[in-house]
Amino acid sequence: MKNAVIEKTNFGRGLYSPKVAAHIAQIKYQNFQAWSKANLLHPVFEIPKGKRHENIYTYYDLLLLRLIKRLRDKQFKTKTIKKALDTIYLMSGKDPYAWTRATIVVDSDIIVAILPDKPDWNPIAASKGEQKMEVVFFPELMEELKRELIPNRFQYVEIDPNILGGIPVIKGTRIPTNIIHEMIEEDINPADAYPDLTSEEINDANEYEEYLVAV
Repeated sequence: MKNAVIEKTNFGRGLYSPKVAAHIAQIKYQNFQAWSKANLLHPVFEIPKGKRHENIYTYYDLLLLRLIKRLRDKQFKTKTIKKALDTIYLMSGKDPYAWTRATIVVDSDIIVAILPDKPDWNPIAASKGEQKMEVVFFPELMEELKRELIPNRFQYVEIDPNILGGIPVIKGTRIPTNIIHEMIEEDINPADAYPDLTSEEINDANEYEEYLVAV
């Protein structure tokens, strides 16, 4: 049932282990574990790993991780973020992806979400007289979160859930950026293995991988 929902939302084709998801989203693994334990994330299934099982996450969770980090950076507590996301979930009829359609407004101590398909739901907590709220997420939020996964300066890198399970690749190819980085680390010239790549693409892929570890 979960997989059917994910396919419908176009988020399900990128699948990530916890460490890979944390790495790509530039989240410390300890934070990822804490947010997962707080039920802020939505694993789609488990796979065997030795004597235990490991949760698998989607591209949706990469974006959600960036949103949670953004709110945590504004000093919101994890329980406050969970309450906001849980409210969106319930008001949407238990759609785990409803936050991607919501207008999310934050102030110094309030997170408010307004769903476009729930016009009658107008939370009074959003009202502060003439005072403007500090930050309004949306309609640009989704694109902003995607850019946080790959900043604009990396023009030759992309993450597409439909390509190689959503791992970062050189744009227009199926060549993972981590392969390029590993080759350079081992003093192997990537151009020998991939002669069609330009030096700009190779440098971009390598610099992106270095960026990912600079949390």
